[in-house]
Order: sequence, then structure tokens, then C-alpha cells
Amino acid sequence: MEPVGEGLSTTDEAVRWSRLARATGITGLVSAVVIFTPIIAISSLGEPPLEADSADIATFFRTADAGWVDAAEATASLGILAFLWFVVGLALLLRRAEGQPAWRSTIALVSGVLLAAYGVLDASWDAAIHRGTEIDETLAAYAFDLGNIGFANSWLALASLSLSAGSVFISTGAQPRWTGWSAIGIGIALVLARYLWFVEGLWFVPYGLFWVWVITVCVRLISGSRASTARGR
Repeated sequence: MEPVGEGLSTTDEAVRWSRLARATGITGLVSAVVIFTPIIAISSLGEPPLEADSADIATFFRTADAGWVDAAEATASLGILAFLWFVVGLALLLRRAEGQPAWRSTIALVSGVLLAAYGVLDASWDAAIHRGTEIDETLAAYAFDLGNIGFANSWLALASLSLSAGSVFISTGAQPRWTGWSAIGIGIALVLARYLWFVEGLWFVPYGLFWVWVITVCVRLISGSRASTARGR
């Protein structure tokens, strides 16, 4: 059997990489929409602050015990899986630019897998909301803290993804170097935010900037920028 891809012309190969770049960019944008639309909807219920007392936390979960919230949580998980598709495509493009040994692009891929695993498997809030009318205050506080600390740990996976992808951008020019340096800065800030996770609202700055960076990279991939799919030298 002839190996897949054998006999392809240079032009055909370039077209395939360009299609992958566009598909990766589209998937990344779709994942951001699918992740944040339900999250914004759920936030309208009035999430309590990190240091809220157990009674307020229990009240929040009881208020959230509605069918549409379950659907929103499931949709957010679906968005995380779509983000994994984006990460796989990005890792392939990074690997092409990086060359061998492609250790940084591999780290980016594994980091995305860890994030997706957390997003799909961490069901602490989902379970608390599902039993909202029955949950006691102590268990509600535990589920609330478990979800928040798990979310804080996920920033480390985002940081690893940012740092590895950013270093490839800088060293290869696969994307403009400012996208690489901004990714490095965001990654460092996310690590620092993990140590200060209990400071209300501080995490939102690097976390929000990470998604701005993702959207920027996606737009460049969709636009067919020559640098987006260039082979590293």
C-alpha cells in the first residue's frame, strides 16, 4: 500500500497545510464562543465571591438548579472539546515550524489535553447544581472551593501552552514575534495568578489576555497569513 501523502507535489502539500491552518483558526473561534456563551449565562445567576459564607454558596447552587443550567454546563464542556481540536491543529502547525525534535509543540499538545480533561471531567459544580435543592451548606462550600481551585490549577496548563507556543513563534517566525512574546508574558502571568488565586478578580487579567491571544492567532490562521504555515528554518 502506498503511504499516505507519497507522491504529493509541493503545491498540494502547501494547500493541505493551508487548509489545516484555516480549520484550526475556525475551530478556535468556535470553541471560544461555545465555551463563553454558557459561562456568561450562568454568571447571571450571581456567583458568590471566593470568601462567601456557606449559606450564600448553598443558596447559589439552589438557585442554579434549573434545566437550562445543566444544558449550559454541557455546552461549555462541548466547547472545551472543540478547543482541544484547536490545540491539536495548532500543535501540528507548531511541529511543522519547529522541526525535530519537536519538544515544544508536543508540550503544547499535552498541555491542551490536560486542560480539556479538566474541563470535561471536573463536575464539582455540575453535581452541586444537580442536587441544589438537597445540598447542605458544608457540602456546597466544599464543591464550590473544589471547582474554584481546580479552575486555578487549569491556569498552569494554559501557561504551559502559552509558553511553549510562544517560544516556537519567537524562534521560528511562524507567527509575528510579538505574538510569541505576548504569549510568554501571558504564560508567566498565569503562573503568578495561580499563587494568588484567592485575590478576587486578579486572575481575570492574564486569563482574559490568553483568550485574546487565542482569538488573534485564530484570525491570522483564517486569513491565510503566509507566516502562519511557514516551515521553520
